[in-house]
Amino acid sequence: NNDVVAYLRTLAVPHIAITNGADPIQFYTNALAGTIPVPVVAVVDTLGAGDIFHGAFCHYILSADFTTALQKAATIASSTCTSFGTRQWLLSSIPE
Repeated sequence: NNDVVAYLRTLAVPHIAITNGADPIQFYTNALAGTIPVPVVAVVDTLGAGDIFHGAFCHYILSADFTTALQKAATIASSTCTSFGTRQWLLSSIPE
């Protein structure tokens, strides 16, 4: 991960996030670096969770700062892992 971050910084990428399943999200910005915990859930199926994370992030970044958008996307993506398949989770309430 250090090599990836170093390379992206040479390209002047201002915001970098690295996900790793249930492990914390590593993030880097021009001013901050740190981790964001991923909510702990009873995992049934992880299929599509990464795609949901990216879509949720794109939604939240329109109205929130980078780290808040990452946290909210992690909450949504984690919730999708509690049911089987890529759409079953939509039948339950969507977390805030």
